[in-house]
Amino acid sequence: MKCVKRMISAALITVMVLGLAACSGKGEAGSEEKSFSLKLSHYRAEGSPADEDANTFAKEVAAADGSLEVVVYPAAQLGDYTTVQELVSVGDVEMQMATLSSTVDKYLGITSAPYICATWDEAKAIFNRDSEFTDTVRKHLEDQNIKLLSVYPLYFGGAIMNKEPKEPANLDVHEGHKVRCQTMKGAELVTNMLGYNATPMALNDCFTALQTGVIDGMIGSGAEGYYSSYRDVATYYLPYNDHFEVWYLYINLDTWNEMSEKQQEALQTAANKLEDERWKVAPEQTAEYEEKLKEYGIEIIEFTDEELQNFYDECQKSVWPELTELYGEEAVELVKSLKE
Repeated sequence: MKCVKRMISAALITVMVLGLAACSGKGEAGSEEKSFSLKLSHYRAEGSPADEDANTFAKEVAAADGSLEVVVYPAAQLGDYTTVQELVSVGDVEMQMATLSSTVDKYLGITSAPYICATWDEAKAIFNRDSEFTDTVRKHLEDQNIKLLSVYPLYFGGAIMNKEPKEPANLDVHEGHKVRCQTMKGAELVTNMLGYNATPMALNDCFTALQTGVIDGMIGSGAEGYYSSYRDVATYYLPYNDHFEVWYLYINLDTWNEMSEKQQEALQTAANKLEDERWKVAPEQTAEYEEKLKEYGIEIIEFTDEELQNFYDECQKSVWPELTELYGEEAVELVKSLKE
């Protein structure tokens, strides 16, 4: 009888041990890897180049690892990019591809600083994912519980107007038009420098504000962005090259840390490919979308190379000293060194 009891006890212990093994961590043989469904937000219209790229990224991630699903939400469906950045920080939204908000950390505003660079070569030197500058951005995002994956370069920016500027190349002429700019110090300063009345406004409010005449124009996007989202409320486009538009692809850090190395590799590989392709196609895309604006009936007010250089020089002289005070001399000097 005792022998039978011992046999039953041994069998029960064996079952329990096997059960514990089946429930153990992801490194154990035969265990199931945790699956993730990741919401990815961006604020371009559905079908725009950015939306197509985001969906390509999602497909490549899924193809590389079936336990990962990336669901793309275009057109700011989950909220303005400033709001979504905070949602990613706390994990309510897993991912975003967008401009960085400086609401929580003023330093991040330097990524959208006016006339930070003048050429595509300078832009790549400053903003590529492996640069010293991007490394500082990466560390600041980690303080918000955000893991940076890659960058997404778009274009040199400009302005759209519904009222024709008198002398837009003459910085001594104050046009007096109300022009929306990003809610960042540098954007306000450069908009005023260009002769307009800077009107800081969230991106989601711009279409209606242009449509109803609350503002006369907006700055802070570029040819592709204006064509994708604002072509029906624009009369003129002015390619000032006032800022370099670069987005950042990032994920909630806690979510990233929960993933296996294989899952992390699938995400990072797709993110790297996304960035590498953008550096190839973005310069040509600028000219392509300026032509599309023109074909749509929007007048392009061109500037000469000399006039563009004058904007750049004036910004370095009158705006950047205040930005140095805002972002710190070390950051500003780092940007300058990468352009040399």
